[in-house]
Amino acid sequence: MKNNSLFDSLNKKHHSTTVRFFIRSLLINSLLILIPLLLIGLYSIFRTAKESTQEAEKRASRILNQTDDILETFYTHVDNAYLFFASNPRVNLQLKNAFVEKSLSLNSIKSVENISLNFQNLIYTDDYLQNIYIYYKNDYSRIFIPLSAKLISFPPNEEKEILVSYHHAGAEDVWMEFSDDPLLYTEYPAPSLVIYRKLYHRTTDVQNGLIIFSFNADRLKNKLQKLLEYEDQQIFLIDSDNRIVWPSTSEFSEETLLSLSEKIASDYQQSAAAVASQDYSSYSATYLHSPRSYGFSYLLLTPKDKIYETTINLTSMYIFITLAAIGMACMIAFFKTRHDYKYLRRIISTFSMPDTALKNIQPPSKRSSSPFEYILLNVIRLFIEHDYLKMQDSEKTAKLQLSKMQALQHQINPHFLHNTLNSIYWESVKLTGSENQCSHMISHLSAIMRYSLSDPQENVKIQNEIDYLKKYLEIMKVRYINKFDAKFQVDHDCSIYPVKKMLLQPLVENSIYHGFKEKKGRGVIRISVHRKRNRIYFSIYDTGSGISAHKLAAIRQDLNQVNPVSNENIGLMNTNSRLVLSYGPDSGLHINSRYKDFTVIWFSIPVPPKEDSQPFTDSI
Repeated sequence: MKNNSLFDSLNKKHHSTTVRFFIRSLLINSLLILIPLLLIGLYSIFRTAKESTQEAEKRASRILNQTDDILETFYTHVDNAYLFFASNPRVNLQLKNAFVEKSLSLNSIKSVENISLNFQNLIYTDDYLQNIYIYYKNDYSRIFIPLSAKLISFPPNEEKEILVSYHHAGAEDVWMEFSDDPLLYTEYPAPSLVIYRKLYHRTTDVQNGLIIFSFNADRLKNKLQKLLEYEDQQIFLIDSDNRIVWPSTSEFSEETLLSLSEKIASDYQQSAAAVASQDYSSYSATYLHSPRSYGFSYLLLTPKDKIYETTINLTSMYIFITLAAIGMACMIAFFKTRHDYKYLRRIISTFSMPDTALKNIQPPSKRSSSPFEYILLNVIRLFIEHDYLKMQDSEKTAKLQLSKMQALQHQINPHFLHNTLNSIYWESVKLTGSENQCSHMISHLSAIMRYSLSDPQENVKIQNEIDYLKKYLEIMKVRYINKFDAKFQVDHDCSIYPVKKMLLQPLVENSIYHGFKEKKGRGVIRISVHRKRNRIYFSIYDTGSGISAHKLAAIRQDLNQVNPVSNENIGLMNTNSRLVLSYGPDSGLHINSRYKDFTVIWFSIPVPPKEDSQPFTDSI
């Protein structure tokens, strides 16, 4: 009845269990699909964004340098004109005479024509150049136009604009401005880029004239628009006085653009790069300071959505693919849950009615790949083997009781031996009336047995291990008379640290047996313990027979193997295994030897933390 109520409760949880199965299956399928998809997608998006940024920077640098080349051409014209007039005093004198004459003489007219001809041969005219003007301050409102070989006059009120430019304040000799009005009333109105260049006396720094170049601003704008490679990309010209000279825009205030250019210019000067870039709002700003065009700078603003258009499209595509993958994972999880839960209900039915299941058992078909078929078969087999498992459990219980009885019997034997040794000790004292060499050996042997018969994996103080070793050596000195002396060098600070019991005795026994048993004369065994940084070092050095090079190599090879093949040097191998298992690979044994000279074995253990340095056995 109790089992039937349990299975009834399991059936009542059908809905919640199905939901849990569905969620688990959905998570597994989603992870299997989405993890590689997300990794590839994120890498592709990151790589595309990086390449788009690099490409945008390359394009921006190319645009700014091409813009600088165009304006450099304009300034080359201005410089050539300046050199023409600055390096020809006769030309200056002839022009000044023409400017100051009330009525132009025939000689002045011929001089103007000759100057125009020579000037036109020097100055190359291109599609951007509209006109060139040479102005010297005069009383007759005259201005020289070398391209048309004319010296013309204009109304005095229009001369004011020329005079303002002539008296231009500031340290710069060259400046530019954009104007929609023509310089002369006889010219057709058109947007112009006007570049001014001061003329000076040859021998003094006093200004005596002005060169004015007028370039077609519409053609310049069209040319710059062709250079731009992104939609809504904008370029701005900044003069040496840090003013936006072209173009004007309502989208950005002049203060905003100048502040941005100053900020980038500071980074630009520190990095010494060809161009400098910085993010600004929804734009990527690129700055170039012209090294040639009289301190002019260029600021290029590129919309980020245009730079990362490919990245944005790729991201949208991956989002769509991810959503589609999640939908596919939901479908797979739904059908898989329905399929798996059908077999789970059969398993529950088997537990609730095992007798019926045993009668209707059928092996899984060869085509079936569902693990639930095999689970169901094994559940039924579990019921069949239930009685056999009970029998095995009873047998194990009996064996466990027998093992406990044997353990109690073994526990009795050491006490018997210890008590017997104590009796022998007192009998030997009675024979001589006092302690003798035999009684000392029995006392040492009793202490050694008491020390060694406890748990070999427990921790003891290093000092306790040394004391035990001294008793062992006293016994061995009686066996091997005048064969060796034992010396101890133990740092006092190390004596309180814990160490696994009986690590040193097998190594010392190895030194005595292999080093002094067959050697003539007296030798020395030196046991030392010292600390270095966070490790405690133990070494056993003897001046015994040593080890041949061939045998030493074999021992080292066995020490480095997990399961050594050789059955020799069991004490060394067992001690090495205990060290590695207890303290890790860095605490394994090291051995060095010279045949007929010496042998040294050493190892180290980590210094335990303070909280781990207390659990050890004090008594021997």
